[in-house]
Amino acid sequence: MSTTYLDNYYARLGISKTATLDEIMRAYRRAARQFHPDTNKNAGAEELFLLVQEAYDTLSQGKKRNEYDATLPADLQTPPALMVNTLYSRAHITPGEPNQMIYALIDLMPAPSEEERLAAKPALNVCLLLDTSTSMTGSRLNQVIKAASQFINQLDEQDIFSVVAFNDKAELIIPAQREQDIQRLVARISALQTRGGTEIFQGLKAGFLEVQRNLRPNSINHMILITDGRTYGDEAACIELAQQAASLGVPISAIGIGEEWNEDFIDKLAATAGGSSIYADRDTDIYKVLDRQLKSLNQTYANNVKLATQPIGNSKLSYAFRLAPELGALAAENPLFLGVIPNQNSLSVLLEFELDATRVKGGEFVLAEGELTLDIPGRSIPNATARFRLSRPVLVDEKPEAPSQALVNAIGKLSLYRMQERARQELEAGDAAGAAKRLRMLATHLLSAGERGLARTVLLAAEEMNSGALSEKSGKQIKYGTRALIGEPGTPKKRGKR
Repeated sequence: MSTTYLDNYYARLGISKTATLDEIMRAYRRAARQFHPDTNKNAGAEELFLLVQEAYDTLSQGKKRNEYDATLPADLQTPPALMVNTLYSRAHITPGEPNQMIYALIDLMPAPSEEERLAAKPALNVCLLLDTSTSMTGSRLNQVIKAASQFINQLDEQDIFSVVAFNDKAELIIPAQREQDIQRLVARISALQTRGGTEIFQGLKAGFLEVQRNLRPNSINHMILITDGRTYGDEAACIELAQQAASLGVPISAIGIGEEWNEDFIDKLAATAGGSSIYADRDTDIYKVLDRQLKSLNQTYANNVKLATQPIGNSKLSYAFRLAPELGALAAENPLFLGVIPNQNSLSVLLEFELDATRVKGGEFVLAEGELTLDIPGRSIPNATARFRLSRPVLVDEKPEAPSQALVNAIGKLSLYRMQERARQELEAGDAAGAAKRLRMLATHLLSAGERGLARTVLLAAEEMNSGALSEKSGKQIKYGTRALIGEPGTPKKRGKR
């Protein structure tokens, strides 16, 4: 039985503790449409539906509800208009044991009706940051111009849009404003020329200023960086700016083109700002990726979603990964920026905790607690806050329960992604043989999963590592290839012909 701040029956249905029986029934029908296995074919949907059913069975019956309410914290506040479901990899914490590990899969989904969500489409306040350094000459810049022009053509009149071009300097191509002349804007972008080197901080600084001019909590504020190169000497300044942007609710997403850009830095930049990083292997992928970004922004229900946690001595958040809507490792910092909640789907985040229960004999083990905050732009008062706590009972588990299949699938696929991370770390530490061995293990797992093309790439990379190196292209193909395998919890991966 769930009785904690974030993990409780009211949060599962997206209703307040004072909800009437009619409100409970409406919320249940809405949640059932989202999760019932007859309409939702994702493997994890059935498990989430059972959580919703459990909540309804209790809250719809007066006596059961009163008994359940008596177990809840007195100051319980459920997140407004949000269904919150949490799956754990373990039902209990073992007393007296150090070095335990547990995963929590948090699923956040809009609770309003579909009509309410569609009627509340917020305005965008977006800045495109376009790399125009010399390496972008030719097809690459042409594809960026084509993608940016199409992006402009799909904007609504209410949207605010700006463009910054950068190389070793930044130039404001389109100032932030709404109701602009589309043809004139496309002409300005089409006139872009390449020159100089790559200084990403110059572009970020200029773009951040443009977004700040129209910064409002009832808008979707976002920066999208498109680059094919490495920045030198200004990485720390970029990360500091990303921290400032995150604190103001301005995520930074990045599209890396080709094989020369520094994915470790770009991943960190995007994660720090609460955005996502995407790999465009070919120039022609730029349009597809940017189009997906715009669709994602237009389908946002809530943004600036974050968990601000209090220090807990015997529990440590060791890893965080966003499974949906955009895949990506999160910066395991406080606060933890989770990203956005889409209109028609979930924000799903997998958290890994390291525990020390040496001195714990019973009761409830708190994994994390603090505040969940988010902005819902479609509301007259966008800012929303709710207290949260993630915890597990401390028991000697004589008959261990099988963990959620959706959680098992997510952890298994995430382990493949982390294997390539560890191989990179071993290579950087000078252990080329260890790194190559780990990649061969990864290739074996990929072959057993039917991923023959990616397994072949990994085996070739293992041969490269034997000589103490890994090519930029191979590294990116493996990193983003294993990341793409993770997908949404329980969602079967669509396979093409091989």
